Amino acid sequence: MSLLGDAMIMQQKKGNGEADPNATPTLVRPPGGLWLRKWKILVTDAQDNEALNVSDLHCTFEVHKGMGRDGCYAVARIYNLTAQTENKLVMDGDRLIIEAGYQAKARKQKTDADGNPVKDASGKVETEEVDLQYGKIFDGQIIWPSRSRETNVDYVLTLVAIDGDNPLHKNFIAKTVNRGLNARDAINVVANDSEVKTPVNRISDGLSDQRYPRAKVFFGDPYKYVRDECRGNQASFHIEDGMLNIDRLQDVSPDEALVVTPANGLVGTPQQVQFGVTFKVLLNPAIHLFTKIQIKGVQVNESSSAPTQNAKQAPLDPDWIYQVMALTHVGDTRGNDWYTEIEGISRYGKGSLPALLGNSGQNGMGV
Repeated sequence: MSLLGDAMIMQQKKGNGEADPNATPTLVRPPGGLWLRKWKILVTDAQDNEALNVSDLHCTFEVHKGMGRDGCYAVARIYNLTAQTENKLVMDGDRLIIEAGYQAKARKQKTDADGNPVKDASGKVETEEVDLQYGKIFDGQIIWPSRSRETNVDYVLTLVAIDGDNPLHKNFIAKTVNRGLNARDAINVVANDSEVKTPVNRISDGLSDQRYPRAKVFFGDPYKYVRDECRGNQASFHIEDGMLNIDRLQDVSPDEALVVTPANGLVGTPQQVQFGVTFKVLLNPAIHLFTKIQIKGVQVNESSSAPTQNAKQAPLDPDWIYQVMALTHVGDTRGNDWYTEIEGISRYGKGSLPALLGNSGQNGMGV
């Protein structure tokens, strides 16, 4: 069997539901040079003292990421656990961590803390082997475990988890600050001085520099202060991997667009929707909210509307570059599902920004 040509993605189950290493695997041949699926699913207790790795069992997962207060959550289903292990997960399971992707490797230059290439004694730049398309796709707190029976022989434990549950839903702030704060300062105060601190990943440079003329009191739910600052700056917020992100559609992205084609993971044909397009790619943990993606090598199915419809249709981007506004990672460790579904709008909100700002379900600001 050639590892470069075929990928082992499925193993038969033993009677207790564990993977049988002697079973004949099911083989598939995904495009784009990606083979040998790779994953890790961990459940830890509240103190992170003990992690139970359930990766060897049959698991399915859906990781949903979108804008707003409840934007990022995951539903993981674990099959045929022993009664003792199932009870342990239900009673002590507090945090769900999912990593997924492929085992493909690549070599890249080693760099120091300043981003400069690392050289050996002879002056040659050193390289290191890294995962080409593998990483963490979810890290959040379990809020609801439930048991069910799918068939006469398959029992399922379903875990529902939210990313950023404590900072947004179970938090409190009581803080008074002097005058002179701007929007960025206010967000940093909320993130750092609440009872549950929230690390900040990025804050848009496009927020207003106007400063408060008098002292400000923060008291109560920290979420409402973040929401108010976003509303006043035409910005959106979300928490991903426990870190706060504040973005504006008009912001110029510092990163180049990720190019997807049928040869490197694009699945099926993209479809035009009201605000942009939807499309599917092989599961890719490098795709996040606000990632820019350029579609190449395929046409987009254009939508049509009846004369009686009032909703305007956003035009397709002339360069086929879209920003991710919502995504779903879907995986089945013993099935065919292993992809990322994406909803994107034209970069910088071109053609769709006015409609998004007027729709509280899309902009995540509660307007």
